[in-house]
Amino acid sequence: MQPVLQKIILLFFLLTGYCTNAQVKFSASITPAEIGRDEYAQLKLMVENANEVQQIVPPSLKDFIIISGPNQESGMTMINGVVKKYIALSFVLKPKATGNFTIAGALAKADAGDYKSNAVRLKVTAQSSGNNPAANLNSSPFNSIDPFAEPAPRSTYNEYILRKGENPADKIKRNMLVRVEVDKKSVYVGEPVVATYKLYTRLKSESNMTKNPSFNGFSVLDIQQPNDMSYRTEKLEGREYNVYIIRKVQLYPLLAGNLELGIAEIDNNVQFIKAAYVNQQADAMNDIFRDLAQLTIPPEGIDIQKVTLQSKPLSILVKPLPDAGKPSSFKGAVGNFTIETKVEKNNFSTDDDGKMAIIISGEGNLQMINAPEMPWPKGIEGFDSKATDDLFKGTVPVSGRKIFEFPFTVSTPGTYTLPAVEFSFFDTRDAKYKTVSSNPIEITVTKGTGKPKNVITEANTKSKDNLLTKFFSNRLRVVSLVAVLIIIGLIVWLKRDTKNEQQLADTAQAEAVIKQEEKQVEEILPAQQNPLALAEECLHREDAKLFYMHLNQGLKNFLAKKLALPAEDLNRKNIAEQLDAKGIRNETAVELQKLKDEMEWQLYTPFADHEKMKTMYDRASDLLQLINTYHN
Repeated sequence: MQPVLQKIILLFFLLTGYCTNAQVKFSASITPAEIGRDEYAQLKLMVENANEVQQIVPPSLKDFIIISGPNQESGMTMINGVVKKYIALSFVLKPKATGNFTIAGALAKADAGDYKSNAVRLKVTAQSSGNNPAANLNSSPFNSIDPFAEPAPRSTYNEYILRKGENPADKIKRNMLVRVEVDKKSVYVGEPVVATYKLYTRLKSESNMTKNPSFNGFSVLDIQQPNDMSYRTEKLEGREYNVYIIRKVQLYPLLAGNLELGIAEIDNNVQFIKAAYVNQQADAMNDIFRDLAQLTIPPEGIDIQKVTLQSKPLSILVKPLPDAGKPSSFKGAVGNFTIETKVEKNNFSTDDDGKMAIIISGEGNLQMINAPEMPWPKGIEGFDSKATDDLFKGTVPVSGRKIFEFPFTVSTPGTYTLPAVEFSFFDTRDAKYKTVSSNPIEITVTKGTGKPKNVITEANTKSKDNLLTKFFSNRLRVVSLVAVLIIIGLIVWLKRDTKNEQQLADTAQAEAVIKQEEKQVEEILPAQQNPLALAEECLHREDAKLFYMHLNQGLKNFLAKKLALPAEDLNRKNIAEQLDAKGIRNETAVELQKLKDEMEWQLYTPFADHEKMKTMYDRASDLLQLINTYHN
């Protein structure tokens, strides 16, 4: 019993040492994010890596009935030798009404510091969401899988023990590999392939991808979330492995032929423990310390092997799209789509510009679709379109819609019919071409005021000549008038110069005051103050334009402050440069620019979408929180 006690004491001190060096983190989460009126959601407030948690103060839950809680839990996790401990409060909540709810951040005191968690959002619908098995009021919310349960630990294999006479290179070859899997090996041009690169291992190692696979001939969209280190156990050729997904993408082939998927390369530091230094006791307590065993082994008992693993090349047969039955309006769209057209106004004058939007919705290679040809009727002059993507890239194929906005002008009043627009695509499920078309739209153009024309006639010329002759016939009056005008000009110039100097001084003073106030506000206000507060207030209003205006301005103000740039100087180039300088991932910068483009579309188009307000607010809020995590 004494050896076991010694191990427990050693484990305590080791874990304490690990957790002391880790950064305290306080976060909130709610599961699921959408429920029905009679369903339950579980709110969890978690403090990680703190030596001592003095207090956790939950947020106001006045919009919910607390079914259970606060329930306290604590625990420890260890992944690849990194130990983390946590303390959490959890609540089971039932909503009092339907709607979109934002639960404010909670407060915590830990390690003599004050922390505030993130806010969480919950959507409550009148109908069952299907996300919660406990929708029935008579059933218990705990009949389903516990959402707070920690993931199952990795399976532990004894291949990390290096016995006398064993070759480490042979052991690595038998117990560690990288491979690529695809959901299909034969597709049409434009039809997506899902490729998953996996690391299979039965050993203990630190692994790092040193070469990303190349995908020549494909358009690439990543599926796996960044920093996703989840794993699972899989069997391969009758043996179990811990499997990590290192890259998962959907690939859209751009040309026919045998296209090869690139090789992924991973550097690994594999750690073996020599058998002579392993405690071979068979007691059950050994399993508790197995992941920590190497911490008690002297350096001479550990053998570290560096090895580079590569996936094997894999080819995809890409078939060309058939020529038979190909419509003249086909431009490479592959999938299943619908089309509709809208105009900004059905009635306007010749003084105004018209706007028409072509909206293509569905699933397939949406990101590669170009604008359909618009058959403008005689009397209407159309211009080049602007494209806006509204895509869900996590689905396979990509789903959503693509919007093409065409400006046009009409110079002659009358009634015009904008003809139906055709759009053709290849449906891989039926292996044939299909054509859809929009409905024609009728517009009425009235005569505008027009611009005044400068018509010079002979009578007007004579009249002007007579007036000029009379004016200059009295030279004294002319000289006096000119002198008076010069004196008045000098007085105005001097006053304006003095006024400009005063304005410059006042401006400098005002800027100094504003900077001082901003500094004081930054010191007083919490870091978690929501820069999108005005947009949040507009979420339930009818004025979508006001919402998008506040959302756009709030995002600009945040970026100006975060990137130390004047709001008026923000543009695509310097935003990308500053984000890159701060070490923020390129994917985040791309998503930010996409959001800005969509907001501008909503601001400058008549089709401001009320239904997208909540989604766009959530995306902006998530991006702000993600950018805020970087402190470079």
